[in-house]
Amino acid sequence: MLTIRNPSTIAAPGGPYSHSAEVPPNARWLVTAGQVGKAPDGSIPDGFEAQHDQIWKNTVAILEDAGFGVEDIVRINVYSTEADGLRFLAPQRKKYLGDYAPPSTWVVVSQLANPKMVVEMETIAARSAD
Repeated sequence: MLTIRNPSTIAAPGGPYSHSAEVPPNARWLVTAGQVGKAPDGSIPDGFEAQHDQIWKNTVAILEDAGFGVEDIVRINVYSTEADGLRFLAPQRKKYLGDYAPPSTWVVVSQLANPKMVVEMETIAARSAD
């Protein structure tokens, strides 16, 4: 349903993402709030990798609740307090997205809302209204 685009007239993506995703007319849209590594019981796991994995679990649950799947993700924005957390990006995306590589942005920030949290992810998804 989504058309992923990586024009040959610009440099190829530098990681597991694409430059753009085209959404067809009359699609349903789903926009998530920034998801942090907070488990359903309210606990926050220690470390970037564990929090990043929980973010994906939370995101998948939100998508499924609305009748969407990870293949409907149009865009991902990740905010990290740890620049070296980028090393966990490819393995986590492979685990949750397989070979699908939606457009995304990685931003390093000084702090998130709760100092125990080290990573946050926003997602935009779209799916055919048919």
